[in-house]
Amino acid sequence: MKTSIGKKIRWARETQTLTREMVCEDESEITVRQLARIESGESLPTLTKLVFLAKKLNISLNSLIDDSYIETPKEYVVLKNKIMKQTLYKDSARTEKVNLLFDQIYEEFYDQISEAEQVVVDVLRANTDVLVFENIQFESGLLKEYLQQTLLKDKLSEIDFLLIYLHLLYIYGKDTFYETTNTIAVLKKLINNPKCSNDSNHYLAIRVHVVALNFLSEMKDYATYKQLLDISKTISEENQEFQKKPILQMMEAKYLLFHLSDIEKAKEMYGVAAKTAMLLGDVIAHNQILLEMEKDQILYESM
Repeated sequence: MKTSIGKKIRWARETQTLTREMVCEDESEITVRQLARIESGESLPTLTKLVFLAKKLNISLNSLIDDSYIETPKEYVVLKNKIMKQTLYKDSARTEKVNLLFDQIYEEFYDQISEAEQVVVDVLRANTDVLVFENIQFESGLLKEYLQQTLLKDKLSEIDFLLIYLHLLYIYGKDTFYETTNTIAVLKKLINNPKCSNDSNHYLAIRVHVVALNFLSEMKDYATYKQLLDISKTISEENQEFQKKPILQMMEAKYLLFHLSDIEKAKEMYGVAAKTAMLLGDVIAHNQILLEMEKDQILYESM
């Protein structure tokens, strides 16, 4: 299947004397490297990419694919979503559970899914490595190849949120000055992105926002901090994504403490966050919030 589709695309391109650069234009839809891999039969393009290529090459979509075109396995989607929705907190039991999910994906589904989904899996794996093992050795290649494509898009998709998350973790792990060109562009992209209402990416958006809020706090950009926090709260309410509510309440407590210097209200909000975590049955989150409150109080008093 991959070889057949790749040959058809390459034939259509070459008969029209088009270079890969001409087809890909600004690379916002597909990069030159991705097209090369598709044409060589190394990767299976998503339906979105096929529609784009068919239009660019002035050929019908049916001429590229048939009824046997591979769909993303539902079992794989279930496993992927379990990984994305798991908050690790460096907890060994949760980490082991996620590692087993990755093993199952790589063993049973990785070779069956499109290149785009393979990138999703690889970026998820990289995010986990950074969070659990603080390993930032292999993430720069993924970011170098795909992040600029993300920054060109009008609306962020699943892979875009994952790449932004990886970028923020990568920069933090390298202890690089936060105000790099890419990081500022990434933060602006989060602010300007549609609010993900009734969107399958709402939980990813909130997770990325939380990391971005930590950066904005370090940069002391509390105006943007409050703006992004309000967006996250709206996403949480409109999508009934309550699992992240304790974390958002904790981020609000940080705003009250470090920006408004309202110690009493901040302490109250930390308590609300911890209580919400317990109501949701997340003991690990409850304990982490209380530890964060103690750490923040010490930091505030030392400022």
